Amino acid sequence: MTTIALKKYLISKINLLEDNSVLSEIKEIVDKNEIVYQLSDYHLKRIEESRKQIEEGDFLTQEEMDIKVAEWLNEK
Repeated sequence: MTTIALKKYLISKINLLEDNSVLSEIKEIVDKNEIVYQLSDYHLKRIEESRKQIEEGDFLTQEEMDIKVAEWLNEK
């Protein structure tokens, strides 16, 4: 479903709703989506460093990390 089609579908369904609690929940979801986070220079720098590490292959996959955690837990 395209974005436009999805919006039209949701609008049509919302227009049929009579339950105020459901409408309030939808409003809460929509309001949360409008929050814009401002990252500090420190956080932007850390993100850039992380991206460079990924480009250089300097990272662990989830499987590799799971193994390391399992080994760490078994050592105790």
